[in-house]
Amino acid sequence: MPRDFLTAPSHITFILANTAPLCSAAALLGGHAAEARFQRLVDDLCVTSSLTPRIRRELNALEDLLALEHIDDFDRIEAERFASIDPGDPVVDEICLLLDGLREARACADA
Repeated sequence: MPRDFLTAPSHITFILANTAPLCSAAALLGGHAAEARFQRLVDDLCVTSSLTPRIRRELNALEDLLALEHIDDFDRIEAERFASIDPGDPVVDEICLLLDGLREARACADA
């Protein structure tokens, strides 16, 4: 059954309201695989009526990606992709705002 977006939890509302910038951030920080993973998460959020373990895992992965949790692991693509970003680029601030918004929305949904 499709999700009722009028009563959606805050994390779903946040993700759907910020799909384009979140998708761009995922692609920038994690490449095509991260972008595709994010798009699958959006698809799942649009049709699933509960917070399944898989969706929770995908939300954690998105948060880790935005929080740069794996940039010091040189076996992962995030390290290479992060190294190519100019720290003065406005996209850095946008990613920080997206991370803050996601964390806040998830905290509200968990409360």
